[in-house]
Amino acid sequence: MRFQRSLIRLFLLAIGVMLIHQPVRAAQRAAPANQVSAYELILAMNTLRVSYGLPPLIEDPIVNAVAQATAETMAVNNMSWHIGNVRGRLAAAGYGGGGTVWATENFAVSGGGMGIDEIMAVWADPDHMRPAVDPAYCHVGAGVATYNGKTYYVLQAAYVGGQACGSGSPSVPAGTSQPGSGSGSGFVPQMIVPVKIATPDADGKVYHVVQQGQSLWAIAVAYQITIQDIETWNNISRNTPLQTGQKLFIPNKNTQGYVTPTPRGMVVPAPPDADGRIVHEVQPYQTLITIASAYNVTVERILALNGLQADWPLSIGQKLLISPGNVTPSPTLSAIQRLTPEADGRYYHTVHSGETLSWIANLYNVPLADLMSWNGLTNNSVIHPNQKLLLLVTPPATATFTPAPPTATPSPTASYTPAPPTATPPLPETDSPARQFNVGLFLVVLLFVIGGGLLWWKLPRRS
Repeated sequence: MRFQRSLIRLFLLAIGVMLIHQPVRAAQRAAPANQVSAYELILAMNTLRVSYGLPPLIEDPIVNAVAQATAETMAVNNMSWHIGNVRGRLAAAGYGGGGTVWATENFAVSGGGMGIDEIMAVWADPDHMRPAVDPAYCHVGAGVATYNGKTYYVLQAAYVGGQACGSGSPSVPAGTSQPGSGSGSGFVPQMIVPVKIATPDADGKVYHVVQQGQSLWAIAVAYQITIQDIETWNNISRNTPLQTGQKLFIPNKNTQGYVTPTPRGMVVPAPPDADGRIVHEVQPYQTLITIASAYNVTVERILALNGLQADWPLSIGQKLLISPGNVTPSPTLSAIQRLTPEADGRYYHTVHSGETLSWIANLYNVPLADLMSWNGLTNNSVIHPNQKLLLLVTPPATATFTPAPPTATPSPTASYTPAPPTATPPLPETDSPARQFNVGLFLVVLLFVIGGGLLWWKLPRRS
């Protein structure tokens, strides 16, 4: 709880600096020119929302500031999990004016930058689609931050209970800018025109004529293809704005050399190889849930086989092991049994991205309090990838399998005739137990005789 309160204070400080001293985009100036912007995140989500027949979300300056602060905090701390309590963070920043705030948060992270296709594919499952399909949401904000080679994309949607849409935030200081380049509450970044599907011509080819307000993302979603497909087949770049009236060729199943993408939410299972091994390549709009369902396995099984965690995002083209195939199972060792002592004789755990202290404690089945005590940590401590945590544990002995001695198997072609038993040679006389016993008895008797003679000799004689 103290850690959560500290994070909220950090957010409030960051948001205050953003709202008073600098534009929200200031933290993005060093980002690559072709990087997806916060504005594009909002536009893409609103495009999906309009395609579901709902009005677009209204961009809100406070939601923008909180989303940007979230992206920067997650980037600096190399986080791969949600900070939590997005409602509380928005309310603490002033959103809702004291009313009951409801909110949801999406994030994606990439080591080399992601296209809008990939980001929206990560957000294609029901939980992340709430901003697009839930009519209750009114406001939206987004943030993008890059740190140490990783880029974080955050989108938040919110509404205030009992208030009309558009009245969530109070006025903000003059001069405040936001990703959508609008100012103040109630700004819709761009007029979004739903895409009407074009009919094939006499040759079966489909051409879409761009209308005012339509984007590459909106067209790609409508035709269930990717932006890259449109770029490739029309020799254009997403960095060049579309022109009203521009004609775009839309590839489909009848186009030679084009493979129709898998319909949204559906997965075509990959066949096993010669060894029974199954590897699935992630396609747009696919999620762990839909992939697991297609292969009739559990999400937990996919996570375990691929060393993933449930909140790690998938990426287009990522390969997932579904079944290891015909392999001989090996004895399963616990996490402690797999430890190897280092030069000082102690055991350590190396932190990987996405791991938390509680997760590490559960991995080794040790109390969280002990893990923190061994490493001098508190509830406010933040761990980082490649950090080594001391484990004052003793790995239990692993069972060692000792094979039984091999038994002789007679050859099926040769007859086996046992050799006649050989007589056991008698032991030499010096080794005979009976002889050793007789000699010992003789020596004992001899000592008694000599000792008795000496005593008799010493005794005084009577006269």
